[in-house]
Amino acid sequence: MTKKIIFIHITSLLLILSLLPAAIAVPSENPAAWRQIMYQAFVNERMDLWLKAMEQMEAEYKKRRDADLLFELAMARYGYTGYSLGTDNKDEARRQISLAEDEIKKLAGIPRYESSSYALQAAFYAYRISISPWRAVFWGQRSMRLIEQAIEAGPGNPQGWIEHGNAMFYAPSAFGGSKEKAVESYSRAVRLMENNLEDTHKWLYLNTLVGLARSYQETGNLAMARLTYMKILEFEPGFKWVRDRLLPGLPAE
Repeated sequence: MTKKIIFIHITSLLLILSLLPAAIAVPSENPAAWRQIMYQAFVNERMDLWLKAMEQMEAEYKKRRDADLLFELAMARYGYTGYSLGTDNKDEARRQISLAEDEIKKLAGIPRYESSSYALQAAFYAYRISISPWRAVFWGQRSMRLIEQAIEAGPGNPQGWIEHGNAMFYAPSAFGGSKEKAVESYSRAVRLMENNLEDTHKWLYLNTLVGLARSYQETGNLAMARLTYMKILEFEPGFKWVRDRLLPGLPAE
């Protein structure tokens, strides 16, 4: 995964997730329930569960046009599109991008989600670039303008800083990319998320820490990369991506 992520009571929920992947039952009126499902799907590499939950979320949103549920749905598409691109499923990525466009436009009209809507728009332009690199100059500029708008509209919103980190990490240096700047932006996003972690999408928190660790690695700071991976596993020992691949694959210092 490149950009790659309540209680019924939590133990009951996890039992449902493990035993009934074809019929996830969650209290849909509670956005925290959706976030917990996304988190467990992300750390256990069960994106089939993520997709099923997202489809149920979409059906629920059609029944009640709730702004908070719309935001959760847009965030779910954001994560699943990144996963689809990471597994080279461009057709699915295109489908998710198309579905997300209208949802994000609706979010843009809700004041409390203004900053997040800009950040999500920027992210989906970056996803389009992954599919059509020849549009990088045009879409890359548009994405950066949206990132700047996201940060201006909500400097305390980590999403703008996450997308700035992503832009700095993935863009070639000739187009303004900088792994050093990626470290700065990811670090700032992590601090902001940790200030209010209970209300954060924790899968996104872990993914941002992965981005920070990889940025440290790319700048030659293997010690900080290792410390960051260890921090991730201290938070979530069962995170397979880091535990089984990223940390073991880190070069010796």
